[in-house]
Amino acid sequence: KMTQKELRNLLVQELYAYLGGPKVVLSDQVMPEAEYPYLYYQSIQQHIPGPANLFNEGEPGADAFTQRRSEEAQASFSFTACSLDRDGPDGHRISGDDEALELADRAQGFFLFAGQRSLAAQGVVVIRVENTQSRSAFGVDETDRRYGFDVLLRYEREDVRAAPAIRPVPVTYHKEE
Repeated sequence: KMTQKELRNLLVQELYAYLGGPKVVLSDQVMPEAEYPYLYYQSIQQHIPGPANLFNEGEPGADAFTQRRSEEAQASFSFTACSLDRDGPDGHRISGDDEALELADRAQGFFLFAGQRSLAAQGVVVIRVENTQSRSAFGVDETDRRYGFDVLLRYEREDVRAAPAIRPVPVTYHKEE
């Protein structure tokens, strides 16, 4: 059982560890842009309702009890790998297009195969991984090379609340004369 925030953090941590290095950052956040290459993510649909169960917990006759609502929710995330044509630290030219495509392919591979078992062990099921698409954007004087894909996941969400017990209303009968 997890919250939307816990799901997001799990995906980012697992993907970062698998890729072994490039930053995985939130899209549209206010901060200096990460050094190339990097991967950014965006939560597309944080909560897609699914089948739910309602449970009541408490002692019979108590003044209050706990209600739990457990749901098999879904969420979709978008991941985009970014790079730029530039000179590498060794002086060789780096093709931003090649680097972004390779990073997107590795990230997609995590959800298609390598990450499925580790995510499932933590309660997240990969339902669908979409095709990689070009998402490049032209900047002021150069093109930011981008490739991305979307992922649909299932996770268990739980909501809990305290609820007062409902007491039967005493009914009095008046005999008509």
